Order: sequence, then C-alpha cells, then structure tokens
Amino acid sequence: MGAFQFTGSIDAMHTSAAQARGLNDFGDPSYREALEMLCRSLDEDASLTPIGEFALQAMIGDALQARLLCEAGHHQFPEARSNQVTRPLVIIGLPRTGTTALHHLIAQDPKIQALEHWLERTPKPRPSPDAWSSDEDFLASAERVRMIFDRSPEMKAIHEIEAHLPDECWNLFAQNFAHSSYEANAHVPSYASWWASCDMTPVYRRHLRNVQLIGHREPEKRWLFKDATHLFDLDALLAVYPDACIIQTHRDPVSLIPSVCSLCWTARGALNENMDQAGFGRSTLELWHRGIDGMMQARARQPAAQFFDLPFERIVSDPIRAISDIYDYFDIEFTEEAESAMRDFREQHPKGKHGSHQYSLEEWSLNESEIRERFGDYMRAHGLASSHVASNKEYS
Repeated sequence: MGAFQFTGSIDAMHTSAAQARGLNDFGDPSYREALEMLCRSLDEDASLTPIGEFALQAMIGDALQARLLCEAGHHQFPEARSNQVTRPLVIIGLPRTGTTALHHLIAQDPKIQALEHWLERTPKPRPSPDAWSSDEDFLASAERVRMIFDRSPEMKAIHEIEAHLPDECWNLFAQNFAHSSYEANAHVPSYASWWASCDMTPVYRRHLRNVQLIGHREPEKRWLFKDATHLFDLDALLAVYPDACIIQTHRDPVSLIPSVCSLCWTARGALNENMDQAGFGRSTLELWHRGIDGMMQARARQPAAQFFDLPFERIVSDPIRAISDIYDYFDIEFTEEAESAMRDFREQHPKGKHGSHQYSLEEWSLNESEIRERFGDYMRAHGLASSHVASNKEYS
C-alpha cells in the first residue's frame, strides 16, 4: 500500500480531469464500478513506487479526460452517431504474435482508417495529418510517449509506440477501466478477478462511440482494430460489430509467453516495488491461457468464414503477401497504391530498427511442458509445433 490512496481520491481525480478540460459530462456513469474496483486493488494489493503512483494516477486521469472529450465531441457533432462501421478488420491474436507489425502495415492502405495513439487518448474528429504537428493534444501525446521510453528505454526494441501510429484498442477500453493492461502495469489480483467475469458489451459500445467520433470526417473508410484484449469476450465484440472480419494470428506459446512476460516486466520496472518475477510468470501464463481458451469456445459458436487464421511465420517471412491473402479472403480490393504504401512503410520501419528483444523461458520459472499442456488444444487446433527458444529477435 503506497502513500497515495486511490479509492479516497476518485472524486478528486474527476474534478481534476474536469478542470483540465473545462468540461463536466463524463457520460454513462456505469464505468465507476470498474474504476472503484481498480482503485481498491491498487490500494490493497499493489506495491507502487512514487513514480508508479504518479503513472497510475496519470493513466486514470487521462482516461477520465478522454471520456469528457468523447462526450463533448458528440455534443458538437451529433451526426457522428449515425456513422456506420461496416465490416471492420479486427486483429485478435495473442500478444507477441506479430499483431503490431500487421496492424501498422494494413493501416497504410489509403482506404483504411485505424485508431492513432494520440486520438485514442484525446478523441475528436481526425484532423488533416498536416495539422497534427501544431495540435496541442498531439504534441502532449508525443511528449508522453517520449517519457515512457525515457523511463524504460529498452521498450523501444520490444513494442513500437508513436503518437502518430495506430495503437491498441485498450486505450479506448480504458475509458471504462476494463482491460488486461492494468495487470501488466501493477499487481492488482482483486481487480483482475473482477475483470475476469466482466461483461465487455458496454465497453465495446463505448469503443464504437469513440470510433464514430474519430472517423466522423471519413466515414467511407473501412476501420481496422487490434488488441489482444479482444480474445477475452468475442461475444461482446460481435454484439457491437456483428459483421467484423476477424484476423487471428498464431504463434507457438512456448515462445510467446516469455516474450509477453519480458514486455510487461519492462513496463513494470520503474512502477513497482518488491516484484516477484516467478509469480508474474505464473499470472501471465494464467491470463493468456484464459484468453485463448475463452476465444476458442466463443469462436466455435461463430461462422468459420468470419475468421482468417494467420501464422506468425507468415508475418515475418512475407507480410505483404499475407495481407494480400487477407484481403482476398474477405473480398477487399488490394490496390497497387495500398501495396506500395505498405512496402514503403516496411522499408522505413525495418525489423530490429530499435535493437533486438532478448528473453528466455527459464527467467520466469516457467516450464515448457506445462505450457504445451495448458495450450495443447489451441496448439493442436492450429498446427503449432513447440520447440523451446532461449531468445529471439521478433516482430511484436
């Protein structure tokens, strides 16, 4: 338990967010249950450093400000609610299965729109890109990213984040305080237990509300979403986006689980005291086994044609060809302009640009045979051979 009391500061954090934006409408108040559970767990379970307390306060404050901006945007542009989000592409793979590389490449298609990091944090109708460099919200977002990498410089080699690039949907889920990333940043088992049985349907409705606002000026462009959190409640995702075109990436869990541990541990380093590396390895294994198990059960209830399965090796070896096959499968035109833009982006962002990501299974006290057993049904369903890999250079 740290010096700062999150639970006792919930009202104060709302007041601070309202004063920062000069707004007071936070929208549907149902999000407060999740926020209260998170704050209670931070108070009772977590062991945050002073930097960690500041960082978690900032995460909560940013999410509250994003709620205010979303509501204000819909008041200003009420017609945004009528925007139809038809057949969005949704990438749902486990972490460290090539989803970020795939996400960034598909987003280069001029007929595609994705959720840029800065607009997820400060939702508004997407301005013209040539105006971003003078936008105060964009500049603040870029500075926030710089601070993240200053605090954990090794993160750049593990997971690429830039204010102008597409980012994961959890940044919108944060407005409802319901997603898996809090478990990556702090030890919050009581919150995690609550979130495990949380109905994500209201979270996806909020997601849609933001998407309609951000894409207000370009409703003709197809949407692209990506997040590992989508694994946990496919039924909720499809309740809000029933015609989603789902791309599921796949990789040997014996390689990806220690990679996830390494990514999240790096983010945790400056934020937490008394960290238990073996315990974190165990909780990470449990979390993502639950995610993939739930996905398999939910996916079995859906039409098989709604899913495109993509092995990690195909993303690494020939991502452009893989994307062409995705487009063909979902009957989307793959234009020369799109292919050229993707190839240009790949040349400008080569694999290993920020260094290599090194990790091992043993440092998390995890056992290869146990991972094989826990993920056995998943591995057999998707033909994933397992072979222990001590370290790797990889796409995220």
